[in-house]
Amino acid sequence: MTDKQEVHSNNQWEQIEVLGLLDVRKIAPERLSNGHTRPNRFIKDLDNPPIKHYINRKESPVRNICEDFTTREEAIKMFDKLLWDSWNACDAMEESAREWFAERVKEYQKGCLIDLICDCRRFRGNDAQVGLGSSAHPSDCHGYTLKKYIEFLAQKSNK
Repeated sequence: MTDKQEVHSNNQWEQIEVLGLLDVRKIAPERLSNGHTRPNRFIKDLDNPPIKHYINRKESPVRNICEDFTTREEAIKMFDKLLWDSWNACDAMEESAREWFAERVKEYQKGCLIDLICDCRRFRGNDAQVGLGSSAHPSDCHGYTLKKYIEFLAQKSNK
């Protein structure tokens, strides 16, 4: 067992993925009979292509508004607290965000693949592991909070 975090583990995609700007869902390389592999082949002809949502753009109702006041790492923690302690517990969510979550829950329940793409980092793993280290691009992202909340809402609506 190794202490190193694996940045891009093959074929371990979940229904909802939090991706960086340069990430793409890939099919694992196809093994040929002679032992070689074909070059990476991107998902193009799937029956269920991922739906992409850019979660940190100005027009996104679920963008991390906390990053305007502090560092990105602190902003992620603040957003998590805002979503769970205010938006969820106190029912203080803006209507546009509420509608956004309702649409994602519908997609999730239909079995759609959902890509939450954030421009706070380049890859879903730690950029430093692939030689792109920068404090401007952390390994964490507010997208993981959104993912957990979508799954929470979907599970809550199933009960």
